[in-house]
Amino acid sequence: MERLVDSVISTQRALQGVVAELMLELFDSVDRFAIGIAVAVALGLVHALTPGHGKAVIFSYFLGQSASPLTGLRVAAGAAATHGTIAVVLVLIAGRVISPLGRPTGAGAWLEVTAGSIVAAIGALYVVLSLRGLLRPAGHSTGHSHAAAGSRPFLAIAMGLLPCPLTIIVVGSAVNRGATLAGITLAAGISIGSAITIGCFGLLGIALRRGGLALVGGNIHRVLKGLAYVELLTSLLILALGLFTVAGVVGRIR
Repeated sequence: MERLVDSVISTQRALQGVVAELMLELFDSVDRFAIGIAVAVALGLVHALTPGHGKAVIFSYFLGQSASPLTGLRVAAGAAATHGTIAVVLVLIAGRVISPLGRPTGAGAWLEVTAGSIVAAIGALYVVLSLRGLLRPAGHSTGHSHAAAGSRPFLAIAMGLLPCPLTIIVVGSAVNRGATLAGITLAAGISIGSAITIGCFGLLGIALRRGGLALVGGNIHRVLKGLAYVELLTSLLILALGLFTVAGVVGRIR
């Protein structure tokens, strides 16, 4: 596992170097532009494999909630788009918003607190709904699926509120070199790549849920009971991840 992490980080650094080289020449030709966007997308794909980016929350959500693959990709795309946009806005408005260790500071840190709080609130809502589903007699609907579906946009926004340090670095470097538009364009490519990776984690959760349903066969009572416990466990995980995010940021900004 350590070797895999090192490989991901080294690949990210190599791609980041290529992006930096192409930044000033991005709009010189169609070929340069195509290569730059392709490398930026690849950088986003690899970068999203590093810790964070809401992968655990997205995976847990779709493992516990019924959804289509298109919905999984849509939520991932929303999270990645917000993730990159917030980073760009922070650089353009607030300037330097990350510490030398790559952790958000100032406005970025408070956005992390907001994001963690939203995730924790969504997790708490799911815990309550899951417990109600477990306690109710069989055959009674709790409206859990409607509440879960309605909260998907909030989940995507919450994940996206965590500003992307890599995007901050890329756009910040572009601004310093007088290539702001190129930096923003490359940030869009990074967001596309991140959305693909995050979406794969959502699709994995959906696939595991559907695979589990297929394995249990036609025993509907066992299926419903099993799903109720899966929803409770994933809801608790989402709640814990939100609280962990808030606790980690509050510890840094005290």
